[in-house]
Amino acid sequence: MTGPGRGFRARIRGWVAAALALAALPAFRASALGPHEVLLLVNGESADSLVLGSAYARMRGIPQNNVVRVSVPCDKDGVPPYAITKEDFERLVWKPAREAVAERGLDGRILAWVYSCGFPARVADAPDTVGRQGPSDLSITGATIVGCQWPDADVVRAGAWVSPLFEGPAEQDGEPSGENASFDRARNVLLDRMPVPAAMLAWTGPRGLTQAEARAALKRSVAADRTAPVGTVWFAVRNDVRSETRAWQYGAAAEAVRAHAGFSAAVLSDEPSETNGPVVGYMTGARSVSPLPATLAPGAYADHFTSWAAAFDQGGQMKETAWLKGGAAFSSGTVTEPFAIWQKFPNAWLFPRMLDGATAMEAFYASVKCPLQQLPMGDPLSCPWAPEVKPAIEGADAAAPVSGAVTLRASLPDGARARFTWLVDGRPAGDGPTLFWNTRSWEDGRHTVRLAARLLDAPFRPQGFVETAFTVRNGVRAP
Repeated sequence: MTGPGRGFRARIRGWVAAALALAALPAFRASALGPHEVLLLVNGESADSLVLGSAYARMRGIPQNNVVRVSVPCDKDGVPPYAITKEDFERLVWKPAREAVAERGLDGRILAWVYSCGFPARVADAPDTVGRQGPSDLSITGATIVGCQWPDADVVRAGAWVSPLFEGPAEQDGEPSGENASFDRARNVLLDRMPVPAAMLAWTGPRGLTQAEARAALKRSVAADRTAPVGTVWFAVRNDVRSETRAWQYGAAAEAVRAHAGFSAAVLSDEPSETNGPVVGYMTGARSVSPLPATLAPGAYADHFTSWAAAFDQGGQMKETAWLKGGAAFSSGTVTEPFAIWQKFPNAWLFPRMLDGATAMEAFYASVKCPLQQLPMGDPLSCPWAPEVKPAIEGADAAAPVSGAVTLRASLPDGARARFTWLVDGRPAGDGPTLFWNTRSWEDGRHTVRLAARLLDAPFRPQGFVETAFTVRNGVRAP
């Protein structure tokens, strides 16, 4: 396996220059899991990875301090291998990313990792298993959540590893036993046992999306945030083990969906049609779904519970990327043969969680008992049903230069209870309603202050942020 040549690297530099400039522009969409709590990983050996990662950072307002570039060898066209070994994952991805988190002062602040495109999808046991499917293989996101603490192969095959983020129902019990919780709340409970949930923006290799299709899917998702679309969540029941394995979950989850104003849920053998109105969620079980629902709404989650939805090295079954191309914001599929084990797949309670305001990523991980072989994909910060959160920064006039010690204060309409986090130029600067900013520690020039506010009295602690640019003028350069 060889890396790209000199000409390809030159093209990368040219393509990425403009994209990095765009990524510096402010964006203001965030809820539940916030953009400053995400580590965005890009593969420096893939032009697609760099460009899509930069575009997503701009769309979501992910600070550049949270963007980490690693190097995973690709072919001469910049396409990554479908699979890598556990050793290579740890050496090329896990350790460099963890080191970057520590070096940048992000320890304790990162709640999730997001892989751009341009990464392998599957992590195999050893070099001789990279080129063939193995029932104990993990997805790259599964490898991330276990933190290279590899479970026994029999545990993976049986779906017996239990995610500490799982809050779904036990088999046949019908309803979740746990409390709806954001990653933020989970961290406060799990402390050092908090795993690293992860997702991938897109697969742009063979049987995946084009770069343009991947960007378009993310743009649709961002535009759907907080629009509170109403429509139908479909649970399709077929005479197929792929469908029957999850059917026991559908009744109680459908009832919970219908409890939200403006929503209906269907448990039917038929597929949704244009007469059913917008489809905001869809679970089925099939090797392929054709045609896809014509009314699949931006912000929707959809999957089809089949063996190879994320096995991009295999033909014969529809891939999860088809849902993203068809309009969904988020989907998931397995990277190897999972067998019909319900614990390895998202359960139907994903949808009530999303309607309660969770991000797609938080709803997904609360709904999968054993996510080790799943590859969640799309916009992890998608949150169509989250409420608007509009903090404001007070205490200094941004129109005039600032110097010396500056006191900035946070405010929210209606005095809502919130936890506040401050960042300066994307770097953590403090927590609480007040920021005491010593501008003498910063070079003269323009600096951006971000205030993120997380509501404390809502189920998924939705959040939003605001940014203000200040010009520092002390007449000296920072040491």
